[in-house]
Amino acid sequence: MKYRFEREGKSFDIDVVPSGGGFLLRTADGESQHVRVETRADGSQRAFTPWGELELVSARRGSEVWAHVDGRRLAARVERARPAGVGGASVGAAGAVLAPMAGKLLRLDVGLGDQVKAGQAVAVVEAMKMENELVAPLDGVVVELGPAPPAALDKGALIVRLEPR
Repeated sequence: MKYRFEREGKSFDIDVVPSGGGFLLRTADGESQHVRVETRADGSQRAFTPWGELELVSARRGSEVWAHVDGRRLAARVERARPAGVGGASVGAAGAVLAPMAGKLLRLDVGLGDQVKAGQAVAVVEAMKMENELVAPLDGVVVELGPAPPAALDKGALIVRLEPR
C-alpha cells in the first residue's frame, strides 16, 4: 500500500509491503528497510528496525497520527497515496473497496445508502495483527456491502461498493 506522510510541511511517499513477519518500507528513491512490530499481551509495542529497537505508543484519528517513540513525541498526517479500490478498469471497479489482503473484517463505518467523501473511513480490516483502515476512493453513495463483521476475508474480497455522485 502506498502512503503519503506529511510532517512539518514536508511530504514523503512510502510503499508498505507485508514481508517476513513485518513490513518492507520503500521510499520514492528506491531505498528499502525491513521493520517488524511486536505487540505484547499488555498492548505495548516494540519495533525492530535497522536503526535499533524502539518502544512505541501510537494513536490515530482519521489521517492524524501521534506516536511516542523512545521518549520523543511525533505527529504526522498520513494518507493513502492510492486509496483502496482505485486503479480498476471500469467505473464499478473504481468505486469498489476491496480487502487489501486476507484478514478479518472488524468494522463497517457505513451503511447502504450512505453518502461518503473520498478519503472517508468505510471499514477496518485486521490482518497480521494490524488494524487497517480502508477509505473511500471517491465521493459516492454506498450501493453494496460485503459480509457483515466480524467476517473472514480473502484478498480482493468486496467490502463496500460505491456509486460515484
